[in-house]
Amino acid sequence: MKRWVWVCCSLVLAGCSDARIDQLDATLADIRRAPGGQAPNIISPMPDPQPLDYRYAEARSPFLAPESVQSQALLSRQEASEFAPDHQRPTEPLESFQLEALRLVGTLRMGEQHIALIATPDGNVNSVREGNYLGTNHGQITRISSQEITIVERVFSQQQGWQERQAALVIDE
Repeated sequence: MKRWVWVCCSLVLAGCSDARIDQLDATLADIRRAPGGQAPNIISPMPDPQPLDYRYAEARSPFLAPESVQSQALLSRQEASEFAPDHQRPTEPLESFQLEALRLVGTLRMGEQHIALIATPDGNVNSVREGNYLGTNHGQITRISSQEITIVERVFSQQQGWQERQAALVIDE
């Protein structure tokens, strides 16, 4: 009988020895190293993307709001007008001030040429001639007399596009 118990125990212990126990140990070690003790997910590789032919590149983008489409049309209308200012020319120093903030402090006549003296809000005095620009509305000096300068401003309204309007600076007495 002792022999019989010895044979049974030997068979039970022999059944526990498996050649794949090393693989099980490696898998358990991977699970212990993974965050949260979860088994790592094995993800199959993604298939290669297939290129698509987009035939509507010239049409309006479906991702743009209608307002932006209208504003693009408005911008093209702004640039097409005969009164549209030249945005390519360099700006002059007095164009950074509102026209209402500038003061005409004097005029000079040198031969046939008139020069106006303009005071800025920060206290500087600049000399300008006919053809110079001033004000934030693309104002251009068209005439300088002894008491005033005449300016043509270019303003934009959505209903009428670019329009010219007259403005003047007069010497304060």
